[in-house]
Amino acid sequence: MLFSEKIKQLRLESGKRQKDLAKAIGVDVPAYSRYEHGERRPKREQVLRLARIFKTDANELVAMWLADEAYSNIAHDKMSSQAVKLLYEMVNTEHPEDSESAKSDENANRPAPVTRGLVTHMGRSALPHYEQGDAATVMQRIEDESIDCIVTTPPYWRRRSQGTESITATTKEEFVAELLQTMAQAWRVLKPQGSLWLNMGDDTTDGFVQGIPWRVVLQMIDRQGWQLVNEVVWNKTTTSPQGSQDHLRKVHEFMFHLVKNDDFYYNDEELRRTFALIMRNEVKGKGKPTTRGKQHQWLVPSDVWTIGVQRSGIAHYCVAPDTLYRLPLVATCPHDGIVLDPYCGTGTACKIAYEMNLRSIGIDINGEYIRQARATTEVKPLSLF
Repeated sequence: MLFSEKIKQLRLESGKRQKDLAKAIGVDVPAYSRYEHGERRPKREQVLRLARIFKTDANELVAMWLADEAYSNIAHDKMSSQAVKLLYEMVNTEHPEDSESAKSDENANRPAPVTRGLVTHMGRSALPHYEQGDAATVMQRIEDESIDCIVTTPPYWRRRSQGTESITATTKEEFVAELLQTMAQAWRVLKPQGSLWLNMGDDTTDGFVQGIPWRVVLQMIDRQGWQLVNEVVWNKTTTSPQGSQDHLRKVHEFMFHLVKNDDFYYNDEELRRTFALIMRNEVKGKGKPTTRGKQHQWLVPSDVWTIGVQRSGIAHYCVAPDTLYRLPLVATCPHDGIVLDPYCGTGTACKIAYEMNLRSIGIDINGEYIRQARATTEVKPLSLF
């Protein structure tokens, strides 16, 4: 059976319409119809989304998708039989674990497969769980669709000299590619109703803005299937002085809210209440929001957040302000949810999650940051009442 025939069969068995599936994978109906007629091929990410929708084996569907491409190239050639034989030999040479001859005593010498069970290992404790290592690698140990909310600030491009080596790229293209690997893992581990909040600053090279945040987000949308709910402008109010006289002083960063589909969790009432309290305290120059005092008018949150920069005792290192992470967690993480920060630094997101009685996982390659993150989280005293 061809891939095109398979997805048509799965659609009919599921009772879904082409219109529903087209919307779910981000294409129009004519484009999806061409997939079922074998006239066009979907992207790999779209195949994975179809597998989840149909509740079928994703590996099997992807394998059929790959085989379909090879078949379409050689099916009508008189050398197809010999090509199939050679292809089989090439695949088994590249991946010997797929051949019967390789499934012998060599199994004992193979490295152990990656075990996904980090969330299970955490248990029910709200104490943040920190892991040192590369974000995309550590995330492989997190179970599929087990995280409710991801909020993170990846390293800035070209800041390796400041001790942030989570992404080692030397060009903006390599930087985007490395970050997309982490975002692909984020897609896998995030629940269907979950949200990803991605805070990114841009870079100016030779006086010209490089558009790094948008390079990343547009590829996430086009290649990985993310949907953009909002691009929030973080007005930092205070920034380092800039001496250039041919462009404006940069005082903002972006916070992108991305989801997997239109059925995502969103607590608008709690967000309005918290937003009003935070904005009032920001105006007064105070810190965390408080619920003391008179009732306050609930504001309709806008996509511009005026939040001051939070300094730290680490040279060349700025901690993400508490309020920048608190708003996303209040809005898009349910009360029994699990939070993930793949580039956690000194643990701001996990600290806030702990204050909100949410479980959390923080990942960072810098061991000193992880140690500081653990040190700043105090175990809550047990209540007798």
